[in-house]
Amino acid sequence: MAFQPDLFGYVRPKRARRVLAHAVDAGDHGCVYAAGMTMVALFRCARCNWESGWIECSTMTAVKRGIACEPCNKAPASS
Repeated sequence: MAFQPDLFGYVRPKRARRVLAHAVDAGDHGCVYAAGMTMVALFRCARCNWESGWIECSTMTAVKRGIACEPCNKAPASS
């Protein structure tokens, strides 16, 4: 049976890639956190050098995952 990449000529459009800001500093500041939050992290985008403030995160895995860079991921203005 031959490979059929699309059915009836429909190809699902791909979502644009997100630009992520990754952690440059993370840790535990020893204060009281909101429920479910155990880490604080500072994120920076390598593309535009945008830097977030200190953000509370749930786990170290969430810190390593990164966050979306706000300036790089803004939708382009449509005319």
